[in-house]
Amino acid sequence: MLVVRAYNHRKAMLYSFYLLIICIVFYIFISLGAYHVDASKRNVPAGPEKTNVVTQDIYRRKSPVENEPPEAQGMQIADDQQPIKTHQGRVNMHVFEDCCGGSLDQLRNNLLYPLFPNVRTTVSRLAVSPQWTNYGLRIFGYIHPSETEEFIFAVASDDNSEFWLSLNESPEHLQLLAYVGETGNEWTAPGEYWKFATQISKPILLVKDMKYFFEVVLKQNTGLDHLEIAWSLNHDNGTFSVITSEFLSLYKDESSLQMGDIEHIPQTKASYDRLLKPVPLSPHPVGENIREDPRDYIYKHKMLDESYLKDLFPECHYKPSYILAEQIGRYQGVNLIHFSSVYPNDYTRQTHDLNDEMCFYTQDPSFQAYKGLAAYLTEVEDPDVQKIDTGEAPFWQHVYDVQPLNAASKQTTAVANSCRTAGNIVMSQDHAMHIVRAFLNALHSREETRDYSLLRVVNVVRREDKDVGSRYLVELELVGPHGQKVLVSRYVYAQAEGTSRQFLCSPKEFNWKPSATVHVIVAVKNQARWIIQFIREMEKVYRETGDKNFNVIIIDYNSSDIDIEKRLKKAKLPSYKFKRMEGNFQRSSGLQAGVDLVEDEHSILFLCDLHLYYPVNIINSIRKHSIEGKMVYAPVVLRLDCGASPRAPTGFWELAGYGLLGIYKSDMDRIGGMNTREFKDQWGGEDWELLDRILGNGLEVERLHLKNFLHHFHSKRGLWVNNPD
Repeated sequence: MLVVRAYNHRKAMLYSFYLLIICIVFYIFISLGAYHVDASKRNVPAGPEKTNVVTQDIYRRKSPVENEPPEAQGMQIADDQQPIKTHQGRVNMHVFEDCCGGSLDQLRNNLLYPLFPNVRTTVSRLAVSPQWTNYGLRIFGYIHPSETEEFIFAVASDDNSEFWLSLNESPEHLQLLAYVGETGNEWTAPGEYWKFATQISKPILLVKDMKYFFEVVLKQNTGLDHLEIAWSLNHDNGTFSVITSEFLSLYKDESSLQMGDIEHIPQTKASYDRLLKPVPLSPHPVGENIREDPRDYIYKHKMLDESYLKDLFPECHYKPSYILAEQIGRYQGVNLIHFSSVYPNDYTRQTHDLNDEMCFYTQDPSFQAYKGLAAYLTEVEDPDVQKIDTGEAPFWQHVYDVQPLNAASKQTTAVANSCRTAGNIVMSQDHAMHIVRAFLNALHSREETRDYSLLRVVNVVRREDKDVGSRYLVELELVGPHGQKVLVSRYVYAQAEGTSRQFLCSPKEFNWKPSATVHVIVAVKNQARWIIQFIREMEKVYRETGDKNFNVIIIDYNSSDIDIEKRLKKAKLPSYKFKRMEGNFQRSSGLQAGVDLVEDEHSILFLCDLHLYYPVNIINSIRKHSIEGKMVYAPVVLRLDCGASPRAPTGFWELAGYGLLGIYKSDMDRIGGMNTREFKDQWGGEDWELLDRILGNGLEVERLHLKNFLHHFHSKRGLWVNNPD
């Protein structure tokens, strides 16, 4: 019985073993078949695409998604003709035109980057060649790996580019994986992934059924423009292939959005809004004109109690000899304008600009054209050296004497007008301190201000009336008896030597109003990204200064690309006014409509344009140089070169333009406002015509180069017809 049981047990075990073998074989067969079917459907990157760089072929070839009807996009037809749902097959691409240079720093320093592209579109694969110049690209969306594996990414481009990838679908977790260059001089051929070590990433583990946010940025200057992002499995035989539509999807469908809708645009480590804050200063700035200056933040100073300054100087009659008493001929006013001078040096001269060259020095009377700058060197004898002069350089042992040359102090209005990089005329220290000492003597003669001492000279502005006298704006930072710091800012007049015993006096009815309301007026049509940028600039001024006494007025000629009123309601501004106009854009009529919205005639109008970067002290500056019934303010703006930015501002001062103007409402009404009759259907010259009437009605014009007041480079593409700006 025991033997039979043992036999049956061994027999059962044998049958079980056979059954197990059969199951294993069957399982292996099923798995291999499934793997074969799955592999035939997948398109994992396996090899490089053939890159055709012939121009015509690049434009002719389109991805399969682009050739499908709209309703078929995002769907793939299987062998059994049954539709199965896949990814959207496209990613977002933003284009930033009119941006010169080849480095990504030049793109990121652009005021419009990353929120205000010229074009918002999509692409179906990460290989593009727009065949354009002076632009930047930002491509972003999601990558969907088809399996859980380690991937290696590579980038090739002309010029610089970067590929960023998030650890998941959040833009907040971006990491820089691969890039081409940093200086703007680096580039590769199409598909050349091995030119620089930085082009290829380390292996990155990606998980199937997850999506990963990515971002690519490209800066193109000139030459054959292209960009490719490729990937490969981390295998010994892995080869790179361009990432194509089946692995891509949109971050956001922008097809139904207006250009003024920007809230959805991701801000990441690769691309964030750097200009929400004041421009950060480098310890070694590119140009002297971005060095920090006390005048930049003069609005922060507490003003000295006005009662302490009452009757500080005797009042004197003020009527400069250059004030006109009658109307002048058409467009003659621009020839009658003279520049004021400043102290200390505000470094508005474009010293780092290649165009500065010799124009600044050739105006000096001591300059000798045939010698150039060598004329400033005076050779002296060296008694210890016996010279053998052959008449040919080099002269190793020659020694020289040289006199101090403060070229800025020799600058004149003629220099400023002929040399568009010269900047403000700079007063000599001796002259400025002579006025400052006289001002301090008057302060110390009063009981209330006797114990105030000078901490520093912040600003002195002089308008010279030859052979008669000069008007000065004196701004001094003082420290009181208890350590309190205050600012005194006052106009004084000094008669020319020999004309009177009294040195300084207070020009009658010539004082600026620190609390005057300033209305910033602009007329616009279909310039969504620039309109938003203008509003943001005004928000910046309000955020930094806390000044509640200014108002933004926008006159809109029925823009279709943005709801301006909605944007203004959301803006953090002290106040605003908005008016919608019908018909074609008219600058003169638009500005006049803004003027008509201002009820207080004792407030200041500032007529301006788009495309401007404003210094945070702009409102303070307008108030100081606009005097009711006496003077208007025409600050000179710096037109930036293509590729320049507020962080590296190179360009030329726009000396001929008078479209940016501060004037009291009462004075604007008195001279007749904007000329809406002659400049109804065109513009260009309306600023000169207005200047003629300003001068003809007995007003003087304060003309100064305003630091950090910048006009951004832009082409005429997409702007209004006949727009000269």
